[in-house]
Amino acid sequence: MREVEMLETLKKDYLGMGFKVEMDKYHLKGIAEGLTTTETMRFVDWEDACDWAGKATMNVSCPYVVMELRNPITGEKENF
Repeated sequence: MREVEMLETLKKDYLGMGFKVEMDKYHLKGIAEGLTTTETMRFVDWEDACDWAGKATMNVSCPYVVMELRNPITGEKENF
């Protein structure tokens, strides 16, 4: 878990990725196959987050799809 904290600090403090979004991911493979999890991730802004989520969902080698992305500031939601 320490590595995750370090990565989040790096993204926020050094890469300018201070915009945190919440997402629901449906897992297609692995130990979580068939489960939906809710996670947070940092991005530069809302557009960056939507771009990433769309690309991850369309990538056939990605072990999950992003079902919904939520903007914590405006309450806006994007479904994929």
